[in-house]
Amino acid sequence: MDLEKARNRIKRELTELAERVKETPIIVVLLGAGNKGLKKRKSIKEILEREGVICLIPEEDFPKEVSPSIIEEAIFRKADVDLIFVNVGSWGSATEFAQLVRIKEVAQKLRVLTHYKYHPLYGRSKSYLTYMALYGHVYAYSNCGKIFPTDSEIIVTLAKRFREIKAMLT
Repeated sequence: MDLEKARNRIKRELTELAERVKETPIIVVLLGAGNKGLKKRKSIKEILEREGVICLIPEEDFPKEVSPSIIEEAIFRKADVDLIFVNVGSWGSATEFAQLVRIKEVAQKLRVLTHYKYHPLYGRSKSYLTYMALYGHVYAYSNCGKIFPTDSEIIVTLAKRFREIKAMLT
């Protein structure tokens, strides 16, 4: 009888935890290159929103009347943004990363994605090594191989796990 009560209690707690995860909002921002990069970010946004994640793409969701660098910094500092994914695939996104990394409250939210050829541990570049040493959030991807996950897989996996952790801590 005690065993049955324990099983039922555990099932009830697991059900409550699953509900808490579903009810826990997280806000994710996707930064990166335009054109093909923007199309890719839109498709990732669709996936995340099906998972119940609030996803913002500055080119679509932020007001056009204010300079992007000003509004992004203000929103990333003050709003309840949980994660900011930067897919560094162009000089523009690299510059954006350089601007955001110097703001400690924002830098902690950054998750940097770079092709494995440019990753500080797997590739030829040491560009993100300092950030990696401080925050540890530099992820290598490849969209055409089996060794590294795709950029989409990394973003979706990390966002889902972050949401689960946030639900556990609240």
